[in-house]
Amino acid sequence: MDPPPRTPQAPHHGHRLPAPRIPGLITLMGRAHPADGTGTPAEDTWRTVMSPAEHRRADAFRLDTDRHQFQYTRWLLRTGLSRLAPVAPQDWEFVATPHGKPAIHPRFGSDVQFSLSHSGGLCLIGLAHGRPVGVDIQTCEALSSPQRVARLAGKCLAPAERTRVDTLTGREQRDAVIQLWTLKEAYAKAVGLGLRLPFDQIAFRPDHRRGIVLQPTATVRDPGRWDCWAPPPPPGFRMAVCLARPGPDGPR
Repeated sequence: MDPPPRTPQAPHHGHRLPAPRIPGLITLMGRAHPADGTGTPAEDTWRTVMSPAEHRRADAFRLDTDRHQFQYTRWLLRTGLSRLAPVAPQDWEFVATPHGKPAIHPRFGSDVQFSLSHSGGLCLIGLAHGRPVGVDIQTCEALSSPQRVARLAGKCLAPAERTRVDTLTGREQRDAVIQLWTLKEAYAKAVGLGLRLPFDQIAFRPDHRRGIVLQPTATVRDPGRWDCWAPPPPPGFRMAVCLARPGPDGPR
């Protein structure tokens, strides 16, 4: 007998995940594909809210998984912003600062600042009213060998961080290096300079009261203006958030 015909799977709109709770920040987190790999991504739905420029960027990806991740992230950002203002998701327009940080077009008169990151199929978005924010998420699978861990550590860790990391071994050391990388990425996004900053001159240390503390260095002259977190991540990932403090202690 011939096997029965397969029933087409209904398109899914992505899978929302519990997002970290950060004071003063709205966080959104999800994955474009269910963890079990089933289902058909709802690309048609995601693409209805995207701009022509975003369509071109999506179509340039060679791998379907990368395209799905990008499209889902744009859909999640646009629909998230529309919960904060009476603007349809497809109507939002964005601009870039001189250093490339994305922002809402001034014509909308919105004080919302945002940051987004995606890695390994997951995406993380932070939205804040009137406060610069940076978020980053990274899959731990990106560093699959001790040699790659050592190369990244040598490139991005400050001396005191390197001393702490050198006391660790194996997976614990790998995860510590990735965690520090995500913190530096989040800070660089928050200040709007990205990879232009020398990461080995950005330093964090653990603190029993505040969890994570940004240290003063030649590159970081205003550490007290920023709160930084390393929230508990989904298994196999590390993530970080950096948010400007409100009021007189925030960025000038």
